[in-house]
Amino acid sequence: MIGVRSAERSATDGSAAGVRAGAGVWLVFAATLLAGTMAGFFWSFSIVVMPGLAALDPLDAMAAMQAINAAVRNAVFGLVFAGAIVSCLAVLVLAAIHRRGAWSWLALAGAAVYVAGAAGTTVGFNVPLNRMLEPLDPRLAENAPVMLGYLEDWTRWNHVRTLASLAAFILFSAALVAAATGRGGRASGR
Repeated sequence: MIGVRSAERSATDGSAAGVRAGAGVWLVFAATLLAGTMAGFFWSFSIVVMPGLAALDPLDAMAAMQAINAAVRNAVFGLVFAGAIVSCLAVLVLAAIHRRGAWSWLALAGAAVYVAGAAGTTVGFNVPLNRMLEPLDPRLAENAPVMLGYLEDWTRWNHVRTLASLAAFILFSAALVAAATGRGGRASGR
């Protein structure tokens, strides 16, 4: 992976390094967009959805969250969620292999933060909490305390993945700026 200016020069000569460089820049750009999209998605839950559910009767909130969890299982969300993880894993590998300049370290950090902080938190905490909630009957009063605990725990972990996604977006953006301005050091696709 190389800087944007070098990638543009190399890509015009058709060299393999130029093709790899251009692909690497686009990969970091894709990871930036996808991490930013997920940051916005998670952020909306932290500041709107979960406080709104907390204002409801716990059993009404349970029924609403079960409906949200069912609705989020769709192709568009799946593509963005999985795309963010895959693009970050690819950036992680490429940046680890081609550690040349500040831009690659920024990209490496962004990918690591996203994979551990956003994807890891989702898979390790939010999804298991959702699975625990799924079979519960929102008509049974004894499930109200479970929902209150769920709201607290799920929201806390959502804040973690929101901040991780936002941090990854900022780090990826800084990497792109460093690569584009040549301030990230000389990078090479070789």
